[in-house]
Amino acid sequence: MKLISVEEMKQIQVDILKNVHHFCESNGLRYTLIFGTLLGAIRHKGYIPWDDDIDIAMPREDYEIFVKKYKHDFYHVYDYRKDADYHNPYAKVADMRTILEENICMKNIGVNIDVFPFDSMFDTKEECEKFIHTLDGFKKKFRIKLVKPGHKNSFLKRILIRLAKMAMLPFSMKEITRKEYKVVNTLTNNGAAFVALAVDPEIDAAYRSIYPKTMFEKFVKVPFGSDEFMATADYHQWLTQMYGDYMKLPLACDRTSPHTLSKIYWM
Repeated sequence: MKLISVEEMKQIQVDILKNVHHFCESNGLRYTLIFGTLLGAIRHKGYIPWDDDIDIAMPREDYEIFVKKYKHDFYHVYDYRKDADYHNPYAKVADMRTILEENICMKNIGVNIDVFPFDSMFDTKEECEKFIHTLDGFKKKFRIKLVKPGHKNSFLKRILIRLAKMAMLPFSMKEITRKEYKVVNTLTNNGAAFVALAVDPEIDAAYRSIYPKTMFEKFVKVPFGSDEFMATADYHQWLTQMYGDYMKLPLACDRTSPHTLSKIYWM
């Protein structure tokens, strides 16, 4: 077992993204960098220095084609519908030659990037918010199933986490995701004025991700390290709505990764 440093892990993630970018370009599929990856590209021309993952998103129709058709010798698309031990409501593309251990209650997979679907919603933001609200319960249940009490939690919080997890024993993560998608699949207005990351497990992010569909009609290439990747041309609106004054650096105490990495190694 050869350990992988965080910096080496980041290069593996970029290599995955480069391959995904090439596949999307070759097959006419749209995607954009999102979340901290887009923020890093615009503010830092690469990773946010204290971040350690890559997120992209695709319109639902492009996402479904990608999940079904993307093939690679050692990169694998994980999707809850075809991978028995994978339960997230969005896809990941992972390097199967590696293992990324995280402090969560899900099977460890390789070093990966996240691929989210943008769903067409409704013609008003209020309708979108009302719909996303119907998914809040699924997200809360999923979060409880996913979290694992650790030494960073206080004694009381560890007790509360264990009690919440006991209450969720009748539900499986896969079942929660399937039920969430049963609701999401009722979205049929492909010409709706707004889109959103409806299945984002982070409740607040799902609400902040409601954008005009026109935002995903034009794309530009933005620098990320020594490479360039696709972003919505209106990245300023995306980042402002998601983060506010996004060019302002956070306080030093807030410059930590939100992720739960443990060990990273080559198989």
